[in-house]
Amino acid sequence: MLRFVDPRDPVAWSYQVLSLCLLVAAIAGRALIGSRPPDQRRAADALPAAAAWPILFLAAVLPYLPTLRVGFLSDDFGLASAVRQAAGPLDAMGSDAFRSFFRPLTLLLWWLGGHLWAGSAVGYHVVSVFLHAIDALLVYALALRIIGSRYGGLMAGLLFAVHPLHVEPVTWLAASSGLLCATFCLLSLLLLDTYTERGSRAQRSLVLIGSVACFLLALLSKESAVALPGVVFVWLLVRPNSVPRGRALLVTGAYAGTLTCYLAWRFWVLGGVGGYELPMGFWNTAFPSAPLLMGLEFLFPAHTILFGEHLGPWLWTALLVLMAGVALWLLAGLDRVPSGRLCLWISFVFIMAIPIWVFRWQPSPTLEGSRFAYLPTLGLAWLFGDICAGRGVQRRGSLAIPVGVVATLGVLTIWYAGPWREAGRLASSVVEAGISVVDDLSEQSEDGTLYVRNLPEFHRGVPVFANGYPQALQLATGSPVAVRVVSDRPRSGGVHPDVLAASKLGSGDCVIAWDPESREMQAVCRGSSPGEDSSRGDTP
Repeated sequence: MLRFVDPRDPVAWSYQVLSLCLLVAAIAGRALIGSRPPDQRRAADALPAAAAWPILFLAAVLPYLPTLRVGFLSDDFGLASAVRQAAGPLDAMGSDAFRSFFRPLTLLLWWLGGHLWAGSAVGYHVVSVFLHAIDALLVYALALRIIGSRYGGLMAGLLFAVHPLHVEPVTWLAASSGLLCATFCLLSLLLLDTYTERGSRAQRSLVLIGSVACFLLALLSKESAVALPGVVFVWLLVRPNSVPRGRALLVTGAYAGTLTCYLAWRFWVLGGVGGYELPMGFWNTAFPSAPLLMGLEFLFPAHTILFGEHLGPWLWTALLVLMAGVALWLLAGLDRVPSGRLCLWISFVFIMAIPIWVFRWQPSPTLEGSRFAYLPTLGLAWLFGDICAGRGVQRRGSLAIPVGVVATLGVLTIWYAGPWREAGRLASSVVEAGISVVDDLSEQSEDGTLYVRNLPEFHRGVPVFANGYPQALQLATGSPVAVRVVSDRPRSGGVHPDVLAASKLGSGDCVIAWDPESREMQAVCRGSSPGEDSSRGDTP
């Protein structure tokens, strides 16, 4: 139901209005100033072409090497447990591990991991980091074709490789579906751009088939790719060597037809549309809130908890001023970007943000939920590279500022990965403590349910056990365990504290609680056997 914003709560709409005002001001300034031709003095293009690839690969991989041993977190346990129980690849692809989502290709990747590296979390982390590196290389390849500058393409790829917004999708294994989806989306666009070049009709047809096939694989990885046909249409219209408009409509129709078949297949498998509810409100429908807020978070990737713990107010203010200066530098360089490419980059951000537009997505002070920005921010990375290429490298500060921005963001990425490593160690401690309790209970002759309280759901914005603790114990013990999580938050298979308090614990049931100080599981109460005093189980 449409919910209008409460005018007494300006926080609910001020960010959207501010973002829209900044966008309108940027467009108006561009219209008044006009467009200046890019600086052709691009000394950085003297960099050997072969050197850009290893530089990008290392930039995407090195910040995430410390996260390879983060392990499983939250939803990861459910995915690993589901594919381990699958009888084969087809069974794994049809698993309901994603519940209301339809991501068979991602589940197939999880199933392959269970056989290629025995389901080790390290193997999955290696694949995630590798996919992110491939995405950075594809960003460079596309920028090189469209911008025409090796320097601009390198800056776009580096910014995408080291941006702190990508810590969550790269480090959290359950979010790796976004990485796989982005890989196929980028491959589809690369083949599409190849399709616009001259060649025989048979060659162009094969390239188009490959491009549409990559789009279908992206859809089967994550539903975020549903907006790609809109980008394809703009792409074909803007590219200078593009196909005639009539053929552009036919190509877009091929993408739209593939999308229609996917939606019908998804509806048939899920028995409905699936996914989350659509909490549509006034400000997120009347204003493009999601892409605008993503743009702000892209320019100001501030993890306020870490800043508050380690930076004083003066350093925090200085960092905000530095970020604002970089934002002004970027806005001042918009006149260096040709109008067609500027339209393409901005359209990419807005169109790819449509799938999450209606979910009232909001930036988080801990960058929680930044995985949703992985695809839309591709356009912002290309825009950054285009601005760098337009400014050239001969003017004072033209090279120092982009390099400084990339280096600063790389340091922030390494720093922001720290809470994920801490959350991984915390999750391991909780699972090990739960194993010891399960071993003690297994010595009893009666089977019962283990109720678990006080589980750490989040750690500095990182999901620890927001989901998946029963599956974590099953994976660790190698046998099914009857576990119910006690929490105020609704969850699959969980139980509310009031419900448990009002019920009588059965024979063999046990309530345990996690103690963060001793880092142990402590028994709260046990159910009584027949004939014994059952008062201990009335109120856990």
